Amino acid sequence: MTEPENLTLQLLREIRSEVGALRGDVRELSERIDTIEIKLDGLTHAVVAGFGSLVHELDGVKQRVGRLEAEKA
Repeated sequence: MTEPENLTLQLLREIRSEVGALRGDVRELSERIDTIEIKLDGLTHAVVAGFGSLVHELDGVKQRVGRLEAEKA
């Protein structure tokens, strides 16, 4: 082989190595994003449930205030 061919093969091997490393990085990032999505979904459900609970308690307070106002009248 001539020198330019060796250089080309060497560069191609380096590129292949870098692409392999990038694949690993992308795979890791994808897994981390999946984990974040799962946690965010759980957090969303917790927040919605919390708001539902607060609304329920607020309805109870409104009913008690309504009864107190009715007793005063």
